[in-house]
Amino acid sequence: MALPRISAQQQRKIEAVLTKWVGKLTWEALVERIKLELDIETTRQTLCTYAGINVCFKKKKAQLRGVTPSLYTVVTASDVKLVEQVERLKAEISILEKNNAEQLRLIERIFANAKAIPNLDLRALIKTRPEEILRK
Repeated sequence: MALPRISAQQQRKIEAVLTKWVGKLTWEALVERIKLELDIETTRQTLCTYAGINVCFKKKKAQLRGVTPSLYTVVTASDVKLVEQVERLKAEISILEKNNAEQLRLIERIFANAKAIPNLDLRALIKTRPEEILRK
């Protein structure tokens, strides 16, 4: 049995139902709600053929998942590359921070050991080297 077409007014009502939707959203639940609230008998396949209803369903589903519409609709290959680059740079930063902490601990250990040496001037350990003067 072929179901009757959905009119433009009925489409707007269905989109309004979707916009007000709270809770878990599935096509089956939407078909049931349309039957109860609007007294329109239809199927998921029929609803999917209407672009406005389909887009509204996808947006509401994404919103209920916590995905903002801008993130849901605009993701390009360059965005994926940027995300990969950010992840790589985060990994590099964590490695560099770990190395930095280890080097600082080594310097602190060197100075602590140098303090234990009698008659050692600690300023001599940090004075500028001749090769550093040439670089400037």
